[in-house]
Amino acid sequence: MPHFIAAFIIGLVVGFKTLPSNIVGYAYMGIILLAFIRCLQGNVAGFLSVIPYAIYGEIFMRAFVKWVPYLTLQYSLIACFIVLIFRTPLQKCHFRGYMFLLLFTLLELANNVLPYKVDVSRAILVNSAALMLPVLWASYHPLKPVVLNRFINNVKIACLFLVGVVYVAHISGNIDYGGHSNSDASNGLAPVQLSGYIGVACSFFFFSIMNNEQSQHRWLNILVLGFCGTAMVLTFSRGGLYFLGVIVVMYLWYNRAKARNYALFILLVPVVLISYHFVVEQTQGKILERYQQEGSSNRDVLVMAGYKVFEKHPWIGVGTGNFNTVIVRDELFPVESGAHNEFIRAAAEHGIVGLILYWGFFFSLFYNISRRAHIQKQYAMYFTVLMCMIIIHNGLKISIQPFLLMLAVATPSLLPQKVKNVYSRTYQQRVTA
Repeated sequence: MPHFIAAFIIGLVVGFKTLPSNIVGYAYMGIILLAFIRCLQGNVAGFLSVIPYAIYGEIFMRAFVKWVPYLTLQYSLIACFIVLIFRTPLQKCHFRGYMFLLLFTLLELANNVLPYKVDVSRAILVNSAALMLPVLWASYHPLKPVVLNRFINNVKIACLFLVGVVYVAHISGNIDYGGHSNSDASNGLAPVQLSGYIGVACSFFFFSIMNNEQSQHRWLNILVLGFCGTAMVLTFSRGGLYFLGVIVVMYLWYNRAKARNYALFILLVPVVLISYHFVVEQTQGKILERYQQEGSSNRDVLVMAGYKVFEKHPWIGVGTGNFNTVIVRDELFPVESGAHNEFIRAAAEHGIVGLILYWGFFFSLFYNISRRAHIQKQYAMYFTVLMCMIIIHNGLKISIQPFLLMLAVATPSLLPQKVKNVYSRTYQQRVTA
């Protein structure tokens, strides 16, 4: 509780611009430096305890602290995971599918011979490397549950900082609610990216609510989930709410035989109703119009444009970062735009080769997860589905994405096959007795 309150208050102070931007920027760079030092020490748990605050502060830096380079965190993650790869003891590889993503990253580099816009292609290359290296490291370094939980808890705290920044806009007032994603309601932050960040954290709050080992904090997690979820919905970006909804449905499906989980889910109903009435009143009903709108904010049009680019350039695509320019040149879209969908971008920019490598990575990951023990399979599936939904909705733009993949890869079933077989026979005997 004190950590949540402190993070929210700091978010309010930063959101009101009480502190000079230079001080906020220095504090942010200090967090990144501390995370890098933890990597140099080989302290994985310490690194994963610090880095969520850099992840959730990035969106504010990009909006208001312009002297911090746009890709600062991505370059920092590349450096951190290179250090971790050499600094932490190498273990047996438990996921060889990382080779697909490694080869795709090399393809992105090789297919960058004639970029139309160097800045765009460089950003894609840096983001791809920042995604691949955590997966490479996680393929040889399984995470203990205590380390994973520490990361999740710090993500929840960091989210309260971001929510504090957002609520400043609603404390200040003068918001012009419309029928689209609203930067006024998000205090100047990118609403689509913001809903992705908060949507992931809300999913983590939901896991804590349903976890019996955290029953003493259940009501606190329920209240904070409602608080954060309200801020997420007020951005008018629908993505985060859809992400959370899918995770809830998945959880109830995986645990459908446990009636107690449905009883716990009922506890969320009053908070949902209170949040619903608050949001409707706050926006004077505009939020209902937003969720009644059909379409996907032109994302479906961009998907079709990507498919047509793939049809015209099926073998090796149009090259890294060239999607934005080609869709205007070929009159497939009126303005330059990213694909907002990494699966489509991989096919359009790299053709069949890119499609096989990028899609192959996710197929191999889903297959690997399907062979794990139940609890590892369940949570790895949540992390992977969250990642897939974000890259379909946002593209590769927010720095929580590499860590979702890292968590999915780094949670294998660690029991030897012989022990698992004995356990399975014992369990079956108990069921059939």
